[in-house]
Amino acid sequence: MCENLMRGFMKNIILVIGEEIRYDAALMSYISRSYERVFGRMDDLKFLSENDKVLPFALEKMIDSYDFITIFAANSAYAVVGKILSTLSFDSLELKNGETLAPSMARAVAKNSFLLNVRGCSVNVIKALCLQSLPPILQDAPNAGESFYLFDCEYESVKQRLESLAISYKISLTISRPSSFLLLVRASAMKFGALDAFLQSVGKYYESCYIEGGDFMGFVVDRLREIGAKITFAESCTAGLIAAKFGAVAGVSDVFDGSLVSYANEIKNLWLNVGEDTLARYGAVSAQTVGEMLEGALQSSGASFALAVSGIAGPGGGSAQKPVGTVFIGAKEQGGKQIVGEFHLKGDRNYIREQSADIAICLLLKLRSDLFFGRLPSAIARDEI
Repeated sequence: MCENLMRGFMKNIILVIGEEIRYDAALMSYISRSYERVFGRMDDLKFLSENDKVLPFALEKMIDSYDFITIFAANSAYAVVGKILSTLSFDSLELKNGETLAPSMARAVAKNSFLLNVRGCSVNVIKALCLQSLPPILQDAPNAGESFYLFDCEYESVKQRLESLAISYKISLTISRPSSFLLLVRASAMKFGALDAFLQSVGKYYESCYIEGGDFMGFVVDRLREIGAKITFAESCTAGLIAAKFGAVAGVSDVFDGSLVSYANEIKNLWLNVGEDTLARYGAVSAQTVGEMLEGALQSSGASFALAVSGIAGPGGGSAQKPVGTVFIGAKEQGGKQIVGEFHLKGDRNYIREQSADIAICLLLKLRSDLFFGRLPSAIARDEI
C-alpha cells in the first residue's frame, strides 16, 4: 500500500542501457542503493538497448519530460550515448582529463562519468561495468526531503493525521507500508523551514514509535549498540535472510556474533536443542518449535536477544491445517520476555521470506519497545538486559 498525498516536485529517472546491466541483479541493486543515497527516491526506471533504433528519440523525449536523468550505460553503450547527447546539445565529444570521452560543454567530469545540461535537463552518464565499483554520480540533486518510519501504527489514522499536517505545512507526502508493523513516510517541502517544522511536529506526536531517517536497519543496530546488547538468530525458511539484513549494516559486528540456519529437524534438535517430542507432536512449523529455537539460540550464543522463524514459504509443502504462507515468528530476551506469533503471509516464496524476516525484526522492537523508543541511559538499559 502506497499513497502520494501531494505532487509537483522535480522528477528524476534512472535509464539503464545495456542488457548485461539489466539482468545482473546484484549490479542493479548496487545502482539503486547508490542512486538513492543522492536522490533519496527514484521516480522512474527505464531500460533500453544500445541497438534500439528509437534510442535517440527516447532520450530526447526524456529530456523534455524530466528534470534529472541518470544514465547507467554498459561499456559499448557509453560512447553511443555520449554521441547522441552531443548531437542533441549541438556539441562535440572530446577527451577530458586524458581518460573520459565527454561532450565539450560537460559541467562536471570524473573517470567514466560526465554531467551535461541539455535543454534545462541535468543528464549524468555513467559507465557501469560488472564486478567493478561504480563511478561517482555527479548530479547536484535537489533536496530530496526526509524519510521516517512509524512503528506499529494503524495506517488510516496515521494517514488522516499526516494528511492534515501536510496541508498545513505545504508538504509533499508519500506513505507506504513495507511490513506489517512499519509505515515509511517520505516528506518534501518547497518552502524553507517547513520540512523541519513538520518533522518536529510528527516526532513529538508519535514520540513512542517514531524512527528518524530512512534507515530502519541502521536504527535497530545503533540502538542495540547503545544499550550494549547482542543479538542472534535461529532461521529455518528464511535461511539466513535476517542475518543478511543485519550484515548489510556497517559496524554490525558490535552487536552480532553469529546465528544458526536449521532447515532439517535433525539440525534443529542437534544445534538448537529443539525436543524430538516437540517436533513429533507439533511439527517444525509451530509456536512450540519456534519457542525452543529461541531458547536454543540464546543458550548457544549467550546473546541478549534472539529471533527465530519457521514456516512454509512454498510453493509446495502446505496443507489444509498449515497452508503455504503459514509462518511462526518469535523474539526472546535472555532470561526475560518472549513473543511468538503465527502469521499467514501472501506472495511467492521469496516475498514470504522477505516479509517473515521483516516481521521478526519488528517483533524485537515490540518485545522491548521501552529500550528501542525510550530515553533510558545506556547503563540502565544494559542492566535490564
